Amino acid sequence: MPQNMNRPKRLLLTGAAGEIGSVLRPALRGSADRLRWHDIRPVEGAAADEEVLAGDLIAPGIADTAMKDVDCVIHLAGIPRETGGTPEQILTTNVVGTHNMFEAARKAGVRRFIFASSNHVIGFYRADIPVGPDVLLRPDGHYGLSKVFGEHMGRLYADKHGMEVAALRIGAFRAKPGNARELGGWISHRDMAQLARKCVEAPSFHFLVLYGVSNNKRALWGGDAKARAHIGYNPEDNGENWAAELEGKATPGGEIAAIFHGGSVCAHNFTGDPSRID
Repeated sequence: MPQNMNRPKRLLLTGAAGEIGSVLRPALRGSADRLRWHDIRPVEGAAADEEVLAGDLIAPGIADTAMKDVDCVIHLAGIPRETGGTPEQILTTNVVGTHNMFEAARKAGVRRFIFASSNHVIGFYRADIPVGPDVLLRPDGHYGLSKVFGEHMGRLYADKHGMEVAALRIGAFRAKPGNARELGGWISHRDMAQLARKCVEAPSFHFLVLYGVSNNKRALWGGDAKARAHIGYNPEDNGENWAAELEGKATPGGEIAAIFHGGSVCAHNFTGDPSRID
């Protein structure tokens, strides 16, 4: 039996020039025979033996070109936050781009698709309610809504086309937590790199949902222990190390942000009645 039957011949990373992509690129070296980086922007620092492609994934044919001869993809590309564009821009870029990527993957016979989802797919649950991977999704904005689409498309392509799909509900990706709320939902650069690589190298699976968070004492989300064990994800960092520095500092978004898992994104343009949201 081969030493690693799951090793990709060619791994594609979209959004390779972004915040997360820039951290993942060096961590993914050695995980596949060939590495292909893709972004709409220039990708700096690629090694001589790494392929670099550019283009807008919502344009016809770009996703097909990016996916040629690929057997594993990590799809990060898109507008990365609620305030990164208008609702129309977010939905066009993130929904159409993700649709194009899944379709291109299907046509190319891609075996494994790792989708960068977000904790914002469950943002409107109350912060004092534990949230796992199988709850009814409650996005807190158009960015979260676009990630709901991606998760459901991943489930469809796993069920209908036999693709192995992992949806990573990534928390607050930073070098260190930015405020007291993030002590529970933070993921370090090191742990994000581990999570991505473990997904690439994991034994075969059907459809997984994992929360992309570090080993935080104040964990906000859970219930994904089985999926973590399957891929071998063991986060090393803990947001609690910054608790003394951050306790007592105001959390952005005020009262509405404090009530819900989505924090300041829930507060953004909020005109509803929080008492009606159970």
